[in-house]
Order: sequence, then structure tokens, then C-alpha cells
Amino acid sequence: ALLGRAPGAVVAAGEPGGAEFPLLADRPMVGGAPTAYVCRHFVCDAPTTDAEALARALGGA
Repeated sequence: ALLGRAPGAVVAAGEPGGAEFPLLADRPMVGGAPTAYVCRHFVCDAPTTDAEALARALGGA
């Protein structure tokens, strides 16, 4: 666990084009790489494919 506890956090993962999670429907991969979207209070930051940038966005670095 990168961040330990994160009460209220939601993590969703799916395959490109998959219908498992409507939440991911309009959030495609960037450059064919696994992509993270960090959203707070109904507003999402720009997507990232960089693990260090993701850690910073989540407050872990």
C-alpha cells in the first residue's frame, strides 16, 4: 500500500473499452500506457502515466 489508509478513496481499474465501470467510460489510456485519473470533489486532474506524478497527486511523495 503506497499511501496506507485513505478513507473515502475509490480506486477503479478496467480494461480499455471495457464496460465494467461507467466511471472509466470517458477516461481513456494515454499513449497506450496505463493511465491514472485523480479526481477530488467531482473535478479531475490531467491524466498521468507517471508513477511518481501519481504518488505526488495522491500526497504520497
